[in-house]
Amino acid sequence: MTLDWTAFEPVHGPVARYKQAAAFIRSAVEAGDLKSGDALPAEAQLSDYMDVSVDTIRAALQLLRDEGIVVTSQGIGSFIA
Repeated sequence: MTLDWTAFEPVHGPVARYKQAAAFIRSAVEAGDLKSGDALPAEAQLSDYMDVSVDTIRAALQLLRDEGIVVTSQGIGSFIA
């Protein structure tokens, strides 16, 4: 099954958008929509799909890296751990 990245809808409120984006990706992993080794789209593509800034995507990916959910290889991309 392919994840519908456009299903992400950030809400205005006390939770930062990067945390909302990270939660969306984390939920997809927990639901089995994203599996270990799956490549994530490029940051610019994620930004377009999810309608947030590239900086927001970078912060979300950093949070997921810190949690051990995502690994990133410079020049190659980000993958589900």
